[in-house]
Amino acid sequence: MCKKAAHAELAQSLFERLVILGVKPFRLQVQYRMHPCLSEFPSNCFYEGTLQNGVTVNERQSSGIDFPWLVPNRPMFFYVQMGQEEISASGTSYLNRTEAANVEKIVTTFLRSGVVPSQIGVITPYEGQRAYIVNYMSRNGSLRQQLYKEIKVASVDSFQGREKDYIILSCVRSNEHQ
Repeated sequence: MCKKAAHAELAQSLFERLVILGVKPFRLQVQYRMHPCLSEFPSNCFYEGTLQNGVTVNERQSSGIDFPWLVPNRPMFFYVQMGQEEISASGTSYLNRTEAANVEKIVTTFLRSGVVPSQIGVITPYEGQRAYIVNYMSRNGSLRQQLYKEIKVASVDSFQGREKDYIILSCVRSNEHQ
C-alpha cells in the first residue's frame, strides 16, 4: 500500500470497518450456482464445511453434452501443460502461447460436444493473455470464426458476478517461482 493511502487511513477494507462498527457479518449458507462437486472446495476452505448446495447433482447434469470428462460425475479437470509465459507486446502483462492453444482446443471440444458459445467462459488474470486468446481462437479455431467471437474471454475482475455453465481458467504463469 502506498504511503498516501495509509495516511488517509485506507489500510482497512470497508468490510473491516463495518465489523469494527458492530455490523454483524452474514455468510452465504446455501449456494445455487455450482455443481456440488465444485462447491466442496469453497465449503471446506472458507466455510468450515458448512456451505450447503441448493442444487443436486442431477440438476447440474449436462444433458445432451458429449464432453469426455475424465470422471463423468465430476465435471472438472486440471489440464497441466509445459508452456512458458512471456511478457506481452504492451510490456505490462503476460501471455502463454501454449496455454492459449490448449484453451482453443478445449473450447473447440466443448463446442463439438454440443455446448453453445454463450455457455462458455474463459477467465485469465492477465490482459495480455485475454487479448491473445481472443485473437488466437479467431485465427486458429477449426470451427466457424463467429462461434469463437461469441465466447466471453475476460479478466478475473471483469468476470466477477457473471455466470457460465463451463469455465476455463487460464493461469498463464507456471514456473517454479509463481
